[in-house]
Amino acid sequence: MPFSDDPEPIFFDDFTSPELDRSKWNVEITGQIHNNEQQAYIDSPETIYLQQGTDAANGVLVIQPRYRRCVSPQGDTFDFVSGRIHTRGKFQFTYGSASARIRLPAGDGLWPAFWMLGADGHWPGCGELDIMECVGEPDWSSVAVHGPGYSGETPLVNKKYFLKPVDVTQWHIYSLDWTSEDLTFRIDGE
Repeated sequence: MPFSDDPEPIFFDDFTSPELDRSKWNVEITGQIHNNEQQAYIDSPETIYLQQGTDAANGVLVIQPRYRRCVSPQGDTFDFVSGRIHTRGKFQFTYGSASARIRLPAGDGLWPAFWMLGADGHWPGCGELDIMECVGEPDWSSVAVHGPGYSGETPLVNKKYFLKPVDVTQWHIYSLDWTSEDLTFRIDGE
């Protein structure tokens, strides 16, 4: 439940278009490698595509990793390709609610995330709010706040453990309410 009484969204995408709306989203191509990632990000319908949802009102964004050898423009070799999108330079806000309905895969080596980065983009000084991060284990996801002097496994990280038969491979709504005084992270309203 958002903290605001104003239901008017300032950014929304239900992915019902035939393809990713490039006026809202940037597709990242592998350049500098972060976190020892072992996949190349490519701009391809092989890794980023839209599907019809289970009801006519909503579509589904699919970011699909693939086992395929790839050499980046910088000459780095990868065994996997995947997709990565962001709104840098297209959308930013201070205070409000952010939420997404997400179904995650489970599997070793996977690291899906839904997060916000400060406008200047120089990490960790710009700050990072992880609304959902999962390292491939089906029974938990995490939230975190990162910034100068507090990144990685700090007291500002919290994990949500799911009780069977619920796990990350089912649809969940991951959200953050951000005010000048606090951050409230939720999964399915909890």
